[in-house]
Amino acid sequence: MKRIEEIDQQEQLLELLKKRKEMLKYLISEKEKALKSAPEGTLRVLKRPNGWQYYRRTDPKDTNGIYIPKKRQRTARELAQKGYDRKVLDLAKEELEVIKHYEDFINTKSIKDLFALMMPGRKELITPVFVTDKEYIEAWRGEIYKPMGFEGDMSVYCSNGGVRLRSKSEIIIANMLEQFKVPYRYEYPITLKGIGTVRPDFMCLNIRTRKEFIWEHFGMMDNIAYANKNIAKINAYEQSGFYQGKNMIMTFETSQYAISSYVIKNMIEQYLL
Repeated sequence: MKRIEEIDQQEQLLELLKKRKEMLKYLISEKEKALKSAPEGTLRVLKRPNGWQYYRRTDPKDTNGIYIPKKRQRTARELAQKGYDRKVLDLAKEELEVIKHYEDFINTKSIKDLFALMMPGRKELITPVFVTDKEYIEAWRGEIYKPMGFEGDMSVYCSNGGVRLRSKSEIIIANMLEQFKVPYRYEYPITLKGIGTVRPDFMCLNIRTRKEFIWEHFGMMDNIAYANKNIAKINAYEQSGFYQGKNMIMTFETSQYAISSYVIKNMIEQYLL
């Protein structure tokens, strides 16, 4: 059996369920309000040779009801809507309970987490269904690629983890990635439409979702030539399917506005944890 690497489907499902719950709660609230102002009774519908006839039933013992003439069709409509709203409300409440039970189940009995909860001695004898986070991270970090290289007269900047970088701003980003234990590749080559091979500052891995994010820091945006060049690069990223917040992080600074560690921390917490 082929082991499963992709686990973000569960995260996507939980996010969809969250949105579905919000919709159902809104629907329940609206239908409960509507039913409070609905007319008394239920609607009985009969098919006649010349069309439909409607009857209003207010007594459960009265199986026939009182005939509603055509000039009072509004009452028939309100009773029909009431019956529909009642069924919608019941189904919405039932579905909401099912979702809550499923969320409780998946959060306490995840297949992915089963292997991690076992004794080390038992783990040694088992091949888990999912590739573990540790295995995935090791394989991801082990990707071999040719580094871009540094000129001999370039300043030496190194992260706390010993990765050589090109600027003080990149040190701040790299150190915070390392602090939050976010795996990254520095200047990993990718291909963009219309440009060819580029080397974004960082390619980061969200361990929880196993989703990759490109992180580009644009550090001289008050330099017109630099800004124009990188606006074209950002457009090429978008044409190649990279969008801010979806699979890409962009940060900016100028000579007057330095990058903020607060912003970097927020980006990491928002997209990479």
